[in-house]
Amino acid sequence: MSTTAGGVDDFMMFFKGLRKRWVKIEILQEYDESGFAGYDAFKSGDYGRAATLVRKMVMSQQELYDHAAEHGISMTRIRVCELPLSSYLLHYEFAAYLADIECGEDIRFVDASDVRRLLDETGISDFVFFDHERVIALIYDIHSGSLQEARLVEDAELVQAYSTVVDKLTKASVHMLQSPIYLDAVGRSFDSVKDSPGQ
Repeated sequence: MSTTAGGVDDFMMFFKGLRKRWVKIEILQEYDESGFAGYDAFKSGDYGRAATLVRKMVMSQQELYDHAAEHGISMTRIRVCELPLSSYLLHYEFAAYLADIECGEDIRFVDASDVRRLLDETGISDFVFFDHERVIALIYDIHSGSLQEARLVEDAELVQAYSTVVDKLTKASVHMLQSPIYLDAVGRSFDSVKDSPGQ
């Protein structure tokens, strides 16, 4: 599939064809989003501005969320987390996920160590699951975090194999706001502010 600026060109066409279920599996611990103002702010260390801008970016995708609401489509994003958490997750993606939740997505976290066997046995990369009809496998350069290739999967047997992975990851994961991974990170962040000089 063709890609532009780290995205899949035909994504909107496939999304508009959805009628039941959309799931995105995110495994890489940082994606290169160079050129997006929020990511550039994150890379420069301006985490407050990064959070504000990435939230604004998520909210600008209202067309997607309106389509999902109109057709009763469930939207789930499962984040596989390597511990300790990357700075990208803590200072950029958390803010995006909170905005995703406001817009109606079910954001779920799972510790990579809890699903390591599944990841190793399947060899999966990031992917997007559209109903039970197709999958877009996203191939990233693990060192740069840049999208190298997007592969469309429509073979029924392969789509079913991806569906099985989705079900296993869903079962192993926990909603972000109830996840010990998130709660521990937020707690540590609050403690560091509370214990800082002058507080």
